[in-house]
Amino acid sequence: MKQSLAIISVIVSMVQFSIVSAQLIPENYDTLTLSHELIVKGNIDYYGTSVQNDMLSKFVRGGQITEENKNNSFDRHKAINRLGAIGEGEIEYRNYNKHLFKNRNWGFNIKVGYTVFAGLLYSKDVFGGIFYGNDRYSGETMDLSGTKLSYINYQKLGFGIIDEKSKSSVTFNLYNVSDRVSGHIREGTIFQHEDGSAIDVVLDGDFETKRNKKFNQGLGVGLDVDFKIPVNWIKERKAFVQFKVQDLGVSYMYEKQKVYSVDTSFTYAGFQLNDLIGEEAIFNNESFNVLDTLGIKSSEKSRFVLMPGYIQVAKIVDDQQEHKWQSFFGIRLYTTLVYSPYVFGGVDYKVAKWMHIGANLSYGGFGKLRGGLYASAKFGNYSIGLSSENVVGWFSRKNSSGQSINLRLRWAI
Repeated sequence: MKQSLAIISVIVSMVQFSIVSAQLIPENYDTLTLSHELIVKGNIDYYGTSVQNDMLSKFVRGGQITEENKNNSFDRHKAINRLGAIGEGEIEYRNYNKHLFKNRNWGFNIKVGYTVFAGLLYSKDVFGGIFYGNDRYSGETMDLSGTKLSYINYQKLGFGIIDEKSKSSVTFNLYNVSDRVSGHIREGTIFQHEDGSAIDVVLDGDFETKRNKKFNQGLGVGLDVDFKIPVNWIKERKAFVQFKVQDLGVSYMYEKQKVYSVDTSFTYAGFQLNDLIGEEAIFNNESFNVLDTLGIKSSEKSRFVLMPGYIQVAKIVDDQQEHKWQSFFGIRLYTTLVYSPYVFGGVDYKVAKWMHIGANLSYGGFGKLRGGLYASAKFGNYSIGLSSENVVGWFSRKNSSGQSINLRLRWAI
């Protein structure tokens, strides 16, 4: 139970000090001729399908988890549930004056970034077992099958080519993976006899984590791609569709990872007194191994792993559009099953030439339906955008899950 609580604490509490690239803030897209750009962006976003804020807030800010907190979240759980957090900070410099490969339209960009991705796909019984214990399941079977855990912490350095006119770009990244945890219970059931005399366990799964505290656990390569494609829109307007790829790549964990795997079925009835004391006690037996007794195999492996990158296709906001109202919408797919397809859509309103505001709805990812608001403004060569994709999360503890904040700063000349 303590290990399970620690895993959930990692997923939620990481948002206290992490900052994903700003997602739904208009990217000030334009085709103006520029010499240089500097963009700083970051996001903190954690949420789930079922665990509510009155409980999540205890992990983030501290405090006692009450029975009311647990009941409020437990009642909202379905057969399959998700909980996760994404955090990233990124600085990007773009230079349009230096022409690469003698192409007058090709400048270059440099990126430095930091990412934390954590996600948990789990059954209702996982939550019940962790927070209520085995008493709730006396004479019943707990089903843990299908549980997946994914956590990774990495940094990146990227260098790429950017087109001066369309602002489309391709960036090649190098990654340093500093921490990674993964787990998968393919099949898992626990049946507790009503008299509490024994439990029957069926378990097939694996768990993987680092075996040392080195900052550099693995190295990888990947791509960021950002293409803006003009299309004909309503009433002969022109609109732009963005095809975006971020951190699509692979890393090699050359520092051996600790791997625990189990495929077993057994009945556990506890230890007798003479098993624990005396000359015949199991702990006096040099060949006794708890992991072997439970059918858990331990090994150390170096391996290739996929980065938690995403592919997104979306209609974006055109900063040079004269009309007051614009729509934006799209879909995002991550390279992991713990994150479901994420769809979003909204409207943008140009308050003035220098200011935009907007609202959006989104569904999927680690949660369900959410609503967001944003505002962006320009001041000469500078612009700033601020948004939240989960506005209700800032005000409601019992009827929402998680919180979100996005920030984007831009300097362009």
